[in-house]
Amino acid sequence: MSNNLPSTPISPGIRAFLNIYIIIIISLFTWTAVNIVRFPFGMDYGEAPLMDQARRIINAEVLYKSDLNVPPYVISNYPPLYPSLVACISLVFKTPIFQTGRFVSLIFTLISGGIIGLFGYSLTKYKIVGALAAAIFLGNPYVTIWSSLARVDMMALATSLLGLYILYKRRDSIPWIVTAGVCFLISAFTRQTYLLSAPLAAFLWLFQHNKRRALLFALILGASTLLISGMINALTDGGFYLNIVVANINQYEISRTIMMFRQLLILWPVILLASVLVLVFVIWGRLTTRHNTVSVSVEDEFQMHGLSYYSLGALITAITIGKVGSDVNYFLELLAACSIWIALAAKISLGMPTGKRLAVISLFFFQLVWIIVSAMPLTRSLVSSQYEKLPYYESLYQRINQSAQNGIVLSDDYLDMVVLSGQSIYYQPFEYGQLYHAGMWNTEDFTNQINQQEFPLIAIGGNTIKKDCCWPQPVSEALEDLYQSETWRDVILLTPRK
Repeated sequence: MSNNLPSTPISPGIRAFLNIYIIIIISLFTWTAVNIVRFPFGMDYGEAPLMDQARRIINAEVLYKSDLNVPPYVISNYPPLYPSLVACISLVFKTPIFQTGRFVSLIFTLISGGIIGLFGYSLTKYKIVGALAAAIFLGNPYVTIWSSLARVDMMALATSLLGLYILYKRRDSIPWIVTAGVCFLISAFTRQTYLLSAPLAAFLWLFQHNKRRALLFALILGASTLLISGMINALTDGGFYLNIVVANINQYEISRTIMMFRQLLILWPVILLASVLVLVFVIWGRLTTRHNTVSVSVEDEFQMHGLSYYSLGALITAITIGKVGSDVNYFLELLAACSIWIALAAKISLGMPTGKRLAVISLFFFQLVWIIVSAMPLTRSLVSSQYEKLPYYESLYQRINQSAQNGIVLSDDYLDMVVLSGQSIYYQPFEYGQLYHAGMWNTEDFTNQINQQEFPLIAIGGNTIKKDCCWPQPVSEALEDLYQSETWRDVILLTPRK
């Protein structure tokens, strides 16, 4: 599968279909992104803690505390770069914190899509196929929805892909290798799990070309990571390691992993199958021709010694989606890898005999249509349902904002409204619920505050106070004993008994 072979032309009909598909995906993506960015309240539980961290950075407050039993009961799950960037932009331009975080994520999502498109074009020499790879990535509902959330993942993905692409194109240049290493450092200190896939692929890609340079690259990258981590950890009295490593070790459920992969398979059946087949084809072709004296193109070499290892690392990361509290963001690297593999699959199909080519094109046609059919209702329903609740959210926010003037307000599903009221988060329910079950948090001091009725309002999402994931038994029992409840739609409002 050499990229030195003459390109097979793409028929006008197929090109027209691909252009229409790309336009539809871009339109859906734009509609979703704009509506998420401008939504005045939280779209996802994880947004509020990160935006709270950004505000704490602005106020020069401690981000990584060294004692989990000392209030406020919050942890910072991720390294500091994303909230720091959001804080700087919000501080300089005086922009709302949530909209700033979402806009930053959106920009990095577009960068990720652009780099995936560049990979697709560079490996296949077809511009339309490169654009297709980018559209397939952006059109996946998980990406479309996650693209504009105020979360760390898109910044980490974009910088890791950028580092890998730089090394793919410029592995002979020391300055560019250093630049790629800086990209990997930025990615790792945005989200720690991104230390695996792209750096692994980068090392093995360099190792194939220059073993000494690869080992030096790995040594410097590893030493820099440890040095920076050690410095932050020392400045925070061990709080950095405690927050991003120790407090992040949640229970793992294999059943959850299977369920999440099943959902992805239903959404992307042809893309996943084609990606696996092309990967096997590349590995088999390389193994059967490894003694061949004919030179191998850089593109073919990267597929074997770069992209395949990136896919392996992405798969390992994706498997950790079984960790309690994880979400589809654990799939992002795998989605990026498959989007590039599908570009190669499209190129291979063009060189097949007419009958096989038509069969493969039919499968691609089915998959692309299926993405549109499945993605549009999923993304539209999620965004539209949030806007339908807007009057209810505004009424609830008024209640929370008013109570925040009288003391500390607690919540789980509506932490965003606590942050929007100008108050710092005092208790992160899910994170501390997991710490309690892991035996790492003693609820006694917090329960005493509840017993003393220090909190003027507690907003618990759902129809029950007994949510063991977020409000451990000692806490929920104290709430039931000393607070009176009022049910509003899908929230229970608790106020101190008179």
